[in-house]
Amino acid sequence: MKSADLKLGVEYGVIPSWDYSSNEKKNPETTRRRDVAKAELISLDKYTYEVYRSKDADDPTFVKAEKGARSVGYLVKSDQFGETMYWITRAQDVVAEYAPLETRWANAEAEAKRLEAEEARKREEAQRREREEIERAERIAKSVTNALRTIIGNKVDNIEVDWKYKRNDQGETVRVSYYQLDTSTMQLLVEKVLEARDSMV
Repeated sequence: MKSADLKLGVEYGVIPSWDYSSNEKKNPETTRRRDVAKAELISLDKYTYEVYRSKDADDPTFVKAEKGARSVGYLVKSDQFGETMYWITRAQDVVAEYAPLETRWANAEAEAKRLEAEEARKREEAQRREREEIERAERIAKSVTNALRTIIGNKVDNIEVDWKYKRNDQGETVRVSYYQLDTSTMQLLVEKVLEARDSMV
């Protein structure tokens, strides 16, 4: 921010002097919650800029700048480090007033949670459909096996039911069953079918 725009007693989003500062962090539209400290401007006096922090606002390291000094900053305090901490911040490291930043972050976090919940709902729905598809395939396989048992008896135990996956028209992966028959079982099955056909003639 510009020095002229700073207001005494206002809480700002401030990039701590001991942290790396970047254009992304300085931009109110792109800075993240973790990039800044919630800090209050407690003096409009200019101080000699030092990368230093203290628990004491009257720490002798905080020296008021001489008139015309170029490397200057402003005294701020923050309670978000577990205890009250004071340091000198440059005006360009004061990103914006904290309240609007908090509103933007809260809205973004709420939207992220909404999208996450929507994705979770879609995953659960897809898993539900997959379970139903598997259960349906297993019921069909059991029904077919029972029907075959009435035709070829215990020889049906030689038939193996296996599974594979494919995509349906909706692009979903579904499980389908297929049967593996040995030659003798297939021959018996064909004979039974032919017998049944002949008996109908």
